[in-house]
Amino acid sequence: MKLLETLNKLSRSVAALLRLAFAAAPGRATAAIAAELLGAILSLVSTYQIKSVVQAAATQSPGHALSAALILAGTGGAAGISFVIYGQLSPRVVEAISVHLDGELVRLTARIPTLEYADRPAYADKIGLIRNSSQQLAGGLQVVALNVRTLVMLIGTFVILVGVDPWLALLPLFAIPRALAGREARRLTVRAQEATAEPMRLRGHIFNHATSPAAGKELRIFGLGKELADRYRQITSQTRHLNVRANWGGAFWSALGDVVFTAGCVGAVAWLVAQAADGAASPGGVVLAASLITGLILQMNAALQLAQYFQAISTTVERYLWLVDFSDEAARTAVGETPSPPVLRRGIAVERVSFTYPDRDKPVLSDVSLELPAGRVVALVGENGSGKSTLVKLLCGFYRPLSGRVLIDDTDLADIAPADWRGRIGGAFQDFTNFEVQLHESVGLGDLPALGDRGRAAAALGRAGGADLATLNPAGLEVMLGKKWGGVDLSGGQWQKLALGRALMREQPLMVVFDEPAMALDASSEHDLFERFAAEARSGQSAGRATLLISHRFSTVRMADAIAVLDAGRIVEFGSHEALIAAAGKYAELFEIQASAYR
Repeated sequence: MKLLETLNKLSRSVAALLRLAFAAAPGRATAAIAAELLGAILSLVSTYQIKSVVQAAATQSPGHALSAALILAGTGGAAGISFVIYGQLSPRVVEAISVHLDGELVRLTARIPTLEYADRPAYADKIGLIRNSSQQLAGGLQVVALNVRTLVMLIGTFVILVGVDPWLALLPLFAIPRALAGREARRLTVRAQEATAEPMRLRGHIFNHATSPAAGKELRIFGLGKELADRYRQITSQTRHLNVRANWGGAFWSALGDVVFTAGCVGAVAWLVAQAADGAASPGGVVLAASLITGLILQMNAALQLAQYFQAISTTVERYLWLVDFSDEAARTAVGETPSPPVLRRGIAVERVSFTYPDRDKPVLSDVSLELPAGRVVALVGENGSGKSTLVKLLCGFYRPLSGRVLIDDTDLADIAPADWRGRIGGAFQDFTNFEVQLHESVGLGDLPALGDRGRAAAALGRAGGADLATLNPAGLEVMLGKKWGGVDLSGGQWQKLALGRALMREQPLMVVFDEPAMALDASSEHDLFERFAAEARSGQSAGRATLLISHRFSTVRMADAIAVLDAGRIVEFGSHEALIAAAGKYAELFEIQASAYR
């Protein structure tokens, strides 16, 4: 049963690697495999001519000796040319696969409708291992081709040996211990990889912080350089211990298998010599068999090393196929068929929604109900960890509620196609991305069909309070962003204005979400910005869309038409600023704490 499972996994791995290769470079992949196979067959034909040459020499037949020698030289030379052709094609195929694979990884992760995979450590580790092993996957066709070539050589060698002496058919039995030892060595390596995946991810995180210019100020002020270096070395020591132990264990088992196989080969040569002494074997057959058996030791070692390497790649391929299956299943089960409404007439209703993150026990949201009326601005406030950003993720469809539902007018959000719904959302988030492209593109990415429309980008940037950014450089909206590319460097507040501009690119969104989108702006700039948004809503310019605002600044929040207060995952208050102050509840408490800081 285990053998069938192993063969099934290997066949899946080979098929996946071949699909990647032929999708990336079909012509070059075909030529490379053909050259490698042809070289292997010609090498066997060339080796077989040794017997003819020796036999012709032993029987004093110069003509036969010359013709056999010519065939040996010709086939050997042709095999060499085939391998050279493969050597020229192989790097180009690997490069093409690498580019194709990177695109596939982006596509597979981007098409997952929710963010659930990011919140499961086991899933995050698998995806991290796939990213880190992408070059190994790209070289998979090379390993498949080399394994096939070695397999052809081994089968051909054994067929020739059996033709010399049938008892040599027993030689493969001595290879079984070596194969079992190789499997055990690989098992130890995989176990060490899995055990060190999370520590290695943490080590990379520490390294990125320690070398990041953004963290440079805090590293120096707090003197964190030595602390981070010590933690980096500590994790390295722990992971090295696990890897070294696995390597030594693998070396022990491999050496044990090598001893058994080498002993079998030495015994086979001794047997042939004894047979020749008794006249039971021809001189040509003995020389041919001795030559093949001597090379067989090296071939078998190479074959088992390639097989172990292929097993390592197979582990990565299995992870890649897991991602393909996970992405397909997530896309298939999460896609609704109902389109978003053309315009929001009543609004968005959150009905008794509860939610718990994967692999956690404590609910983040419990029995939450909230109305976001069309044409109105609703603010959401609460202490850190109260569930505000989680509610935003549910409204955007990044997660599905464990219970309850979100209605878009009268349609359950679960029935709406995720891509269609997200195409009708404008969003600015506290963890926004700095897109280091041209200025107009950094804004225009908020509405891909309008990407390149400088007028639309300038208008959205103006509404976000960032019109001045177009005057930072003589190139205006064409200026490149990011010092790494020779472009201009922006402050945190300027990058945030670009993120706000992206959120305002879509002309007819059904929902606009501002989740702490102005943290890098000063209080006055944030107040002016959202005062304009509130004025738009009240003037009817935003009719047909709901606006949700999350901010810790109550001077901004009070401009909303209604305010919802989240506390420990529950809506505890809802109403206008004046009504909530008069109620002297949680909102009034939070407002007083913040107001007292300015007195």
